[in-house]
Amino acid sequence: MSQELPKDIIINDILSRVPARHILRFKSVCKSWYSLFRNPNFIIKHFQTQSFHSDPSFIFTPQTLSSSSSSPSDQNIGFIPSDDINKHIKIPIQIDIPFLKITKPLRVSGSCNGLVCLTVLPIASIILIWNPATRVFKDLPVSGIDRPRAGPIKVVLGFGFDELVDDYKVLRIVYYGYPLNQVEMYSLSTNSWKEIKTRVRFLIVESASSVFLNGRFHWNAIGFEERQGKKVIVCFDFRDEAFRYIMPPEFDFDDDDDDDDSKVRWNVVVVEGLLGVIGMSGKRFQVWVMNEYGVVSSWMKYREFELEDKVGRMLGCGLKREFLLEKEGGQLVVYDSDSQRVTNLGDNGVAYWSDVFNHVGSLLPIKGGKVARRTNLSDVVPDAFFVRMMDLTI
Repeated sequence: MSQELPKDIIINDILSRVPARHILRFKSVCKSWYSLFRNPNFIIKHFQTQSFHSDPSFIFTPQTLSSSSSSPSDQNIGFIPSDDINKHIKIPIQIDIPFLKITKPLRVSGSCNGLVCLTVLPIASIILIWNPATRVFKDLPVSGIDRPRAGPIKVVLGFGFDELVDDYKVLRIVYYGYPLNQVEMYSLSTNSWKEIKTRVRFLIVESASSVFLNGRFHWNAIGFEERQGKKVIVCFDFRDEAFRYIMPPEFDFDDDDDDDDSKVRWNVVVVEGLLGVIGMSGKRFQVWVMNEYGVVSSWMKYREFELEDKVGRMLGCGLKREFLLEKEGGQLVVYDSDSQRVTNLGDNGVAYWSDVFNHVGSLLPIKGGKVARRTNLSDVVPDAFFVRMMDLTI
């Protein structure tokens, strides 16, 4: 006779280790499992286990998105699971978003605790918080903050979790033309926006990667005024709601390289829990990490490598010290800095308007979240200051 496993082993040692994108397939096995997957205690246990044992996926908007079509199109999000990189499967995995049938492109603007911040272009006219595993989403309300007469020319978003107050927040920087700009913060717990009175003395570059670390947002930016147009790291701290500069390391690529591509390009990343940057000069790369956060003198060279082919963009760094890169032709590759192995992922690149984020799936709920029952945005109100409703739907 077969003997049943103890219930606590099934829950704590088996089900809690199943990735979120798979576990909901089991909710129809029996009534007890259906109830278990909705139990807040199990949801927290599952998230803690996934955060500790699972390697995050890369998440982004794939380049294959057919946003230029004249008819509504299903939107897709690209996933590259770390545990599937070396398997013979189609990568990236594309997850459809059934509640969005629009003609405008969609952008991944952040990922935190299994929740994803999505924005509808142009200029973040609609902002959504979405859990890809549970398919629950929440559209953010229109901000009631007074606007200037000038129209926005650029919007930058950050999405993160404020551990001090147990709240998810969205930071929005609206550029109207220097020095006119606005900074505002959305709180999920209050479901409202507030304006943050601060000067924006920098321009976040279009190809900058967004990194959330230690309760702070980080971007590559061009500093104005005292920074005199130099490229810097800009961070925003939840605690005092202020921006600060962090100077990047001094890369030491060979100075005698006459290649036109030798000018160093770099992006901010997180490497093993430390703030880092990955710099590129031609086919050569350097990875630097800041051993003591905020202390410029603590920058240390972490890795240096060279690839055979030229790379167009540096996209992200995984927890296993693997770097996601995009060749000039749009092909995605992963470089494993430990084994020095390069894995080709195919021709499905990342849309130029999308950042790449690490994503660990979870069953965590969204306060005030709702399950979409329609396949358009008729129940979602866009911010009329940024775009008209007629621009988004058919």
